[in-house]
Amino acid sequence: MESFFTKNADWLYKWDDFLKNENRGNHLLYSDWLTSYKSYGFDFEVFIVLNNTNEIIGGFGAVIAKSLIFKFYIVPIGPIFRVGFESEIQDAITHIKIQSTILGCCFVQFKLPIIEEKPNFQYTYSNQNLFNNDLNFQFGNLFKHVYSSNGFNWVSFDGCNSSQDLLNQFSVQVRRNINISLKTNADISFAETLDDCQLAYAIIQKNANENNYSVRLFEDFKRTILSLIQKKLAFMMVVKINNQIKGSAFVVNCGNHYTYITGGTFKEKPDLKMGYLLHWKIIEKSFEMGFSGYNISLGGSKGVVDFKAKFNTEAFLFTDDAQYLILKPIYFKLYLLLKYLLKNNKKSISRILKFLSK
Repeated sequence: MESFFTKNADWLYKWDDFLKNENRGNHLLYSDWLTSYKSYGFDFEVFIVLNNTNEIIGGFGAVIAKSLIFKFYIVPIGPIFRVGFESEIQDAITHIKIQSTILGCCFVQFKLPIIEEKPNFQYTYSNQNLFNNDLNFQFGNLFKHVYSSNGFNWVSFDGCNSSQDLLNQFSVQVRRNINISLKTNADISFAETLDDCQLAYAIIQKNANENNYSVRLFEDFKRTILSLIQKKLAFMMVVKINNQIKGSAFVVNCGNHYTYITGGTFKEKPDLKMGYLLHWKIIEKSFEMGFSGYNISLGGSKGVVDFKAKFNTEAFLFTDDAQYLILKPIYFKLYLLLKYLLKNNKKSISRILKFLSK
C-alpha cells in the first residue's frame, strides 16, 4: 500500500474518476467541489491510498478553512474506501489528525457515511465499528461552514425494469401531475456555457430569495458548476416553453447515482408542474445510465420536503454525527465567541471571510 497527500492535477483527475465509479463515492469530495471553497479564502488537499497495482482504493478530501489566526481541517465526508478495504480507515483517520496538527489547525473534523439500519445499501458503510477511537475524537458537528450531508433521500428503482414501472408505483396524483407537465411539450436542454448556466441559475436564486432560504451565489459557484459540467460529472437541466425558462436543476453524477443539488421553477397560474417534470426527467436519465436509484436529497422547507416525498422516497440518515478534535482549545474558544457574535448572519460571515482572504 502507498498513500500520499496531493493537489497534482493528474492525481486529482484520477481521484474524481474513482469517486464517480465507486458506489461509496461522494460529490462533496470531488476536487472541483473542494476547490469551490477557495472563494472564501480556504484551501484543500486530497489524501489518496493505492493498492499494490497502483489503483486508488480510497482516501479523503479535506477543506483547510482559514482566516486570521484560525485554521480548521474539515473532511466533509469520509474517508471513503472500496468494499474489502475498510481496514484502511483507521490509518486514514490517523493521517487526518497528524496532517491537521502539522498544518497548525486548531480544530479537525470528519464524518463517516454509515447507515447501520440499511446493511444492503451499497452507497455507504453499514458497520459502526470501522476504527478504534484511540485518537480521542468526539461526536458533534461544531464547524458548519463546510457542508456535510446527513444521508440520502433515496428514490429506489428496486423491482423496476424501466421508468414506466416506477411511474406505475406512484400515486394517482403524482402520475397526473407528471402527465400534466409532459403535455406542455416543454423543451429539455442542458446548459453548458457560462451565459446559459447563469441564466439557468438565476431562477434557482430567485426561488431562494422568494422563499427565504440561501443558495450559493453564482459568482462564487460558477467555476465549480462549469468545470463539473465540462468533465461530465454534473449537468444543469433546463426546461423551456416558448424559449422561456420555466425551471432548472443542477445535478451531480457521483457514486453510480445522480444527486440533486439545487433547482427552481417559475411560479405561474395555471401551475404547469415543472418541478415534477424536472425530477421525472432526472429519473428517466438515471434509468438510461443503469443506476439503481436517485438521491433527490434531504432538506428544504416543509413544502419542499413534502414534495420530494411524493416520489416514494426513503430517508436514510447517517447513523453517526461528525467527529471532531479540538487541537488548540484557546483558539477554538475564541472562534466560538466570534461565531456567537455573528450568529444567524451567514451573509456577514461570507463577506468577512472573503475580505480577510484578500
